[in-house]
Amino acid sequence: MSATRELPYVVIIGGGKVGYFLAKHLIERDYEVTLVEKDAARAEWIEHQLGSVSVMVGDGDEMAFLATTGIERAGVMVATTGDDEDNLIACQLAKVTFNVPRTIARVNNPVNLGVFKTLGVDVPVAATELLMGLIEAEMDGSEMVRGIAVKASGANLVDVALPELSALAGSSVADITLPNGDVIVCIIRGGKPVIPTPDIVVRPNDELIVYSQMLDVEAVRKSLAN
Repeated sequence: MSATRELPYVVIIGGGKVGYFLAKHLIERDYEVTLVEKDAARAEWIEHQLGSVSVMVGDGDEMAFLATTGIERAGVMVATTGDDEDNLIACQLAKVTFNVPRTIARVNNPVNLGVFKTLGVDVPVAATELLMGLIEAEMDGSEMVRGIAVKASGANLVDVALPELSALAGSSVADITLPNGDVIVCIIRGGKPVIPTPDIVVRPNDELIVYSQMLDVEAVRKSLAN
């Protein structure tokens, strides 16, 4: 019998709607989650609603406070606040000071996407650009729409459904070679999201959501779907 895969510890900065629902979905899938929220009343409400999530009151962009969250053992840190500067600082501290393998940041102002990428945030996500990309894809009317999750600021989110006999099956995320700047941001397996930590092994029929700076979506598909 194979050993049960250990899910990564996830630290979420920001207890607004995005952070709250993300924490809710993760704990429903048995992830260990710590959520950091500045407002004590909001933090108390979240803890009452979610129960099994650890909620800490403090600033996620302060190194001394982050050190109290156990972040050094986190596999993923997600910054979801409404302040881009706070999200950027939190991600930089997580990556540089605490060696967190993967950082994901909400980018409220799409103009700041380039800054987040340049300063080392693994996956910066701008909701405005995501929605715009979906609208453009729908307007395009192409049969390729299902494969284009988003077209945003010179980058795309590409949904690659692996065939049954994919050569990638059995490879870990760390061993998959992607074009320069591309990142696997999520794996959809059996209809459920799986965080693609480096040790996760890809299976036949997985869907890989790839953040790509290539404008040629089909080239991204071909690089993975052979």
